Amino acid sequence: MIFNNRLRDLHSVGCKYTWFNQRIDQPIHIKLDRVLVNEGWINAFSDSYCSYQSPSCSDHCPIILHSGRSIQVKHRFLYKNYWSKIDKYWDLLLEPLYLPCLGNPLSHFCNTLRSLKNSIKSQPWATSSTVSKHIDNLLLRQKELLDSLQSDPYNPNLNHAFKEVNTELANTSSLQASWIIQRAKVNWLKHGEDDLKFLYAKIRTKTGGTKSVANLLACNPQITRAQVVSSIIQYYQDLYNPTPPVSLDLDIFPIGCALPEVFVSSITSAVSDDEIKSAVFSGSSTSAPGPDGFNFHFYKSGWHILGPSVYRAVRSFFIKGYMPNGVKSTALAIIPKHKNAANISDYRPIALCNVLYKIISKVMANRLKPVMCLIVKDNQAGFVKSRVSTDNILLASDILYYAGKRGGANLFCAKLDIKKAFDCVSRQFLLARLLQKGFPSTFVNWIKACVSDVNYSIVLNGALEGYFSSTAGLRQGCPLSPYLFCLIMEACSNLLEGRGFKGISIDNFSLTHLLYADDVLIFGEATIENCQILTSVLRDFANSTGLFINYDKSFVMFPKHYRNHLQICQALSIHTIVDKITYLGIPLSFHRLKIGDYLPLMDSLNRKFNGWKANLLSFAGRLQYLKFTIQNTIAYWIRGSILPKAVYKVYKKLSSRFLFFGDVYSAKKLHMLSWDKICKPKAKGGLGIPSIQALQFAYHCSVIYRMYNGSTPLSSWLLTKYRSPWKPPLVSASKLWKSITKTAAVTKHCFNFIITQNFPVSLKWDHWCHNSTLGDYFDVDSPEIIPDIKLSELISGDSWDFYDKIPQSLHLVFDGIQIVVGSGSCLLWNDSRKIRFKSFIDEFYVDLSDCPWVDMLWHRRHILKHTVFVWLALVGGLKTAAALLSRHIHVPLRCSLCNTHEEFVSHMFFECPFSFDILKAIILGMKIFLFRPSIMQVFDWLTDVFSDKHEVLKAYKVAVCGIIYYIWKERNNRRFGGNHQCRYTVLLSIKRNLFLKFMKWKNHTELLELL
Repeated sequence: MIFNNRLRDLHSVGCKYTWFNQRIDQPIHIKLDRVLVNEGWINAFSDSYCSYQSPSCSDHCPIILHSGRSIQVKHRFLYKNYWSKIDKYWDLLLEPLYLPCLGNPLSHFCNTLRSLKNSIKSQPWATSSTVSKHIDNLLLRQKELLDSLQSDPYNPNLNHAFKEVNTELANTSSLQASWIIQRAKVNWLKHGEDDLKFLYAKIRTKTGGTKSVANLLACNPQITRAQVVSSIIQYYQDLYNPTPPVSLDLDIFPIGCALPEVFVSSITSAVSDDEIKSAVFSGSSTSAPGPDGFNFHFYKSGWHILGPSVYRAVRSFFIKGYMPNGVKSTALAIIPKHKNAANISDYRPIALCNVLYKIISKVMANRLKPVMCLIVKDNQAGFVKSRVSTDNILLASDILYYAGKRGGANLFCAKLDIKKAFDCVSRQFLLARLLQKGFPSTFVNWIKACVSDVNYSIVLNGALEGYFSSTAGLRQGCPLSPYLFCLIMEACSNLLEGRGFKGISIDNFSLTHLLYADDVLIFGEATIENCQILTSVLRDFANSTGLFINYDKSFVMFPKHYRNHLQICQALSIHTIVDKITYLGIPLSFHRLKIGDYLPLMDSLNRKFNGWKANLLSFAGRLQYLKFTIQNTIAYWIRGSILPKAVYKVYKKLSSRFLFFGDVYSAKKLHMLSWDKICKPKAKGGLGIPSIQALQFAYHCSVIYRMYNGSTPLSSWLLTKYRSPWKPPLVSASKLWKSITKTAAVTKHCFNFIITQNFPVSLKWDHWCHNSTLGDYFDVDSPEIIPDIKLSELISGDSWDFYDKIPQSLHLVFDGIQIVVGSGSCLLWNDSRKIRFKSFIDEFYVDLSDCPWVDMLWHRRHILKHTVFVWLALVGGLKTAAALLSRHIHVPLRCSLCNTHEEFVSHMFFECPFSFDILKAIILGMKIFLFRPSIMQVFDWLTDVFSDKHEVLKAYKVAVCGIIYYIWKERNNRRFGGNHQCRYTVLLSIKRNLFLKFMKWKNHTELLELL
C-alpha cells in the first residue's frame, strides 16, 4: 500500500531500528515508527528530515520532524553536457584559447579554464531553468497549432509551422534530457522516453543523501550553519592529517617481485599524443567533475579545439614533473554508508578530482597496469589485470569446505578490517616502497607530484566549503590510487611470507591469505606461535604504513571440532568469534551454508524491486532495470557461490511480477507468459535476460577455461585437489566442484586442447588426444594402466620423453601430436583463443530453435519502449479479450477501436479498420494490400520492397513498432480510462514521436519526408 500510493521514507538521522520486543532470548529489532512523505512534500520541503531519538522508558523511538536549514548557498560551477549543442558556447570556448601561452603550459591551461568558466556563468542559456521555460513555451505553441489543425488539417501554413515547432521542440527536449540523465547518473536506462519521472526521483534521492550530513550535525537548532560546516571540515582535516607512522624501516620488508628491468624504460618514456587522447576518451561523460567543474564530456566534445592545448599541458608535466596545486585540488562528496547514519564517521568521503588531473594520472595508471601482475602476488585479486575478485570467494569457500570436512584440520580463518585504509596510508612509505620495488626515480617523482600536497574542499548542498591541506591518504577517485594501494598491501604479503607465517597446505599448494584491495582474509595454522607471527607482522606493517587493524570490526572463525578458541583469540587480539564471515559480500563458513545465510541477497533483491522505482518505470524501463541492476546483483552471487533452489524460485517469482506488473506483491494477477520464455536470447525469441541456470553454466565454463589458461590461486587449488573437471568427482567433493564437473561434461565437445610445454593438462582425464581421452582413443579396458599425471611430465623441450612412465603400447599416439613451444592458451573454446562470456551463454541455449523475426524487432535503431510491446504481441503476451476468454476470464469481446469484430491480436494488428488506416497513412505502400495484413506480413513486405534501402527499411520497422505501441495504448485508454481519440489524433501522436526519433539520425532529412 505504501509503494502503491507512491510514499517513501523521509530522509532521517539517528536510530536504524525503532522498536524492541523487550526479550533477551529472542530479541526482535525492527523499524515500526517512520515518517512517510509523497512527491509533493519533497518538492515543497526539500530540506526537511526527521531524527529518531532514544526510546527512554518506551519501547518505541520518538521522532522529531525538522524543516531543515533552507539556506541559499552559491552552488559550485558544473559543466552541463548540453552546452556543446549550443552555438554560442563554441564562440566562448574559442576566445581564451587564442591567448598566447606564457609560462608553464599546465598553469596556462588552468587559467584558460578559469576564464571560460567566468564567461559561461554570465550567459542566460547557462542555467537549466532557461531550457525548461523554453520547452513550456514551445509546448503551448504546439498545442495551439494542433488545435487549429483539427479543423483545418490540410492548411500548408499550419503544417509548416507545426513541423518547425516540432523540430525545435525535439532539439530543446534533447538538451533537457541530456541534463536530467547527467544529473541522475542512471547509465543503464536507455531509450526510456517515459521514465523521466524516475530520473527526477533519482535526482531528488541523491540530493537528499548529500544533505543528510548537514542535517546530522544540525539537529541542535542553536548551532549555526557556519559551526556545522566548521565541524565537518575539522573532522576531515584531522582524518587526512594523522600522526605520522612510528617508523619507516623498509629493511624489514622483503622486496618480493621487483619491477623487471625491461619495463623501466617503457614506463618513463616520452608520453605520446595517443596515450593522452586515449585517457580522455576512456572517461565517462556523466561522471562528477572536480572542483573546476569541467567533466570528461567537455574535453571530448571540444577535442578538435582543446586537443593541442591539452597535449602541451600534459606533456609539460611529464617533462618538468611540476603540477600546480589547483590541478590536483580535490572536492570531497560526503555520502552516507547506510540509512540513518548517526555519526559523521558513518559517512564515506568520495574524492572528486579535476579531469585534467585524471588525464595525467590515467596516463600513468595505464603504464602501471601491465606490470602489476608481475610485481604483485597472485593472491591480490583487486585492480590487477586478468584477475577476478570472485575467484577469491570461490577459493575461500572451497578451502573452508575442505578444512571443515577434515576432522584433524587445525586452521582458523580471520577477516581483518583496516581503519580508514585509503584515507590514512603513509605517502612516505609508498614512495620509498616504489623505489625499493625497482621503479625509476623519474616515475616515483611523478607519483610524488600527484599524491603530495593535495588540498581538499567539502561539497555541502552543492557548494564547496573549506580548503585544507593533507599529509596522508590516497584519493579513491584518483585512477592511480587502486594500483598504489595494492603495492602497499603487497608489502604486507611479503612480510607474512618472510616471517614464516603458516597457512593451509595440501601437496604443492599453500595459501596464507587473500586480498582484494583492503579486504583481508587470513588462513592460518591455529597455534599460538603462528598467531604471534601474524600479530607482529600486522603491528610492524601498521607502524610503517599507518594502516592499523580495527580489531573491534575483525572476526575469526574455527572448524566445528576445534577447541582452543580463546587462546587463539587472545593471541590474535580478535575477540569476536563467528560461525560465518561475509567476504566481499558473500557468506563463507566452515559449515554448510543454510538458506538463512542467503537472506542478505533476498533482502537486497526486495529493496531493489520495491518502492518508488516500480511505480515510475515503464515496461521498457523495468526490463532494463532487471537486465542491468537486478541481474548484476544475482550474477555476482552466482560467481561467488552455489545458490540454493529456494533462492532461484524467489528470484523468478519477484522478477516476473516486477517486469509485468511493477509490483512484487501482485500474487493474484494473471501472467500471460512464463519467466522461462523471457529468459532466452533475443535470437531465440526471448528478451535477452539470461536465466540463473544459464549464468551458472557460463560462469562454470569461465572457471574451467581459466583453470588451464591462467596461473591463479583458484586454478592451482582446483587442479591440485581435483586434477581435472572431466575426472568423476568423489562423493566428498564440494558442491561447487560437482556443479563444475556437470558443466564440463555437457561442454566437452566445445573445449579443445593444444599441447604446450608447461600447462596442467591431465594425461588420463583430459580429452587432449584428438578430442578424446587417451583411454577412449585406444578403447582401453583397464583405465588404471594410464598413470594419473600431468602431460607436461612427458615433455622435454619440444619433444616427448616417456621413459617408463606409460605403457609401450600407448607410445604410437604421441607421434602425431605436435608440442607447441612458447606461452599461450592450452584450452580453447570452439577452437578459438578469444572468448566472450556471451559465447558461453549462447552454448546454453544452442538447442533452442532460432526466432524468424528477430531482425524485424531488435535492429540497431529500435525503440525499446515500442519494440517490447510488438514482442508481446508476437509471443502472446498481450491481454486481449480473446486471450482472457481462453483463460476463462469474461470481458467484453468487441474490439474497442472498431466496435465490430472480436478482439484478437491478429484483428488489432492490422485487420481492424482503425489500425489499418493509420498504417496506410504512414506507410503509403500498404494501400496495395487487398486483404489486411498481419504483423509478420507487414514486416515481410517491407523486407522485400526495401531490401536495398537499409535506412528506409529500419525507419519503417521503427514506424510499425510505434504504430502497434500507440494503437495498444489507445485501446487501453478506451477500455480502462474512458478516453477516446480519433484516428487522426492518434496518427499525429505517432508522427510526432517518430519525428523526434528520426531527428536524431544522421540522414534524418530523407526520412522525415516519409512522414
